[in-house]
Amino acid sequence: MFLLDSSAWLAHLLAEPGVEQVNALFDNPRHDVYISTLSIPEVYGRLKALGQETHWPEVWQIYQALFTKSLPVNEAIAHQAIALKSVIPERLPTIDGLIAATAVVHKLTLVHRDPHFANIPFNLLSQTRLPPKV
Repeated sequence: MFLLDSSAWLAHLLAEPGVEQVNALFDNPRHDVYISTLSIPEVYGRLKALGQETHWPEVWQIYQALFTKSLPVNEAIAHQAIALKSVIPERLPTIDGLIAATAVVHKLTLVHRDPHFANIPFNLLSQTRLPPKV
């Protein structure tokens, strides 16, 4: 079971490095692929920055069918984000902390290419790192 970070979703959407790994997750019927609700405005924001925001309704319709479920943030996730932030010396932006905490609370493997997540030890966060953007 996997949680796609916004960076992994964008890698798939924009056919960037890591698209093959995300395709493999979607193509395997045994894999459940989740997102955090926090990723929805992040991906829309990237489309807007690219001048492609008019495509958002179609993009959301396609991906909503691919994702098993969109997971909301709750109090348990907020407290888990604090716990993660407290154990790593590097900066962990709040949204990234909440997304990582969502993976921890729901016992999912976080799929990403975000360097902030790479600072979280694997014993605290199950994660798959995609190749960086070229």
